[in-house]
Amino acid sequence: MATLTVGGGRQVRYRRAGSGPPVVLVAAGGPGDFWQVHQVPALAAAGYEAITLELPEAAGPRDELTALLAESVELLGTGRCALVGFSFGAQLIQGLLVHRPDLWMRAVLVATRGRPDPVGGALLSAERALHAAGVQPPPRYQAFFQAVLHLGPRTWEREGEILDWLDLFEAGARAGGVPAEPPGDQADQLAALRGVRGPVLVLGFQYDLVAPPRLGREVAEALPAGRYREIPDCGHYGCLERPGTVNEAIVGFLSTPAPR
Repeated sequence: MATLTVGGGRQVRYRRAGSGPPVVLVAAGGPGDFWQVHQVPALAAAGYEAITLELPEAAGPRDELTALLAESVELLGTGRCALVGFSFGAQLIQGLLVHRPDLWMRAVLVATRGRPDPVGGALLSAERALHAAGVQPPPRYQAFFQAVLHLGPRTWEREGEILDWLDLFEAGARAGGVPAEPPGDQADQLAALRGVRGPVLVLGFQYDLVAPPRLGREVAEALPAGRYREIPDCGHYGCLERPGTVNEAIVGFLSTPAPR
């Protein structure tokens, strides 16, 4: 894995796969190698160069992270490229859509939001309180909580599959120690997004508790050239629960000729 030095010495790791028009993928707050298993192979097979960025943890406020992302894209030397973001990574890309139109041609925002809401605020506050207390819940407890928060009910119904997920989350909790401070803030981006020009696809997941679909739909409605698609039967990790459908949506959108 290669690195970029940005923001006065911070390291951003990245990977490149495939060849063709560049697509930069950002997943701040997702599990490690979030895009590698499903989305990167699909993009490479469709004739794109998939470039995944891993922003440094605890880098600072949203504006600072957005600046690090912009500098990273510049250093990659892609020119104007396609951007794909997940969750808080999508919110960072929304900052680039507004402030750096010179960096992108089209974008896909996955499991995003454009404003705070009471439930999301309560979750963020609870996670920050846990981090501040320095508490390390047992890995098995962390695994169950992560599964409840991020997976849809259809995954829970598949007993063998949910056991695999719980094992995966527990292994991550054992390796990660005390849960990291959650990134970002609850800024309202909707008004600024109304001035964005360029095609943007927003993907929502039917049972997403972290980024409810209605909030993603608001983002698409705020964007002058935005469109919205909801993926059924999955939660916040819909890219991993329904990868075929998500990949079809992303590749199909990127491959559609831009309107003249």
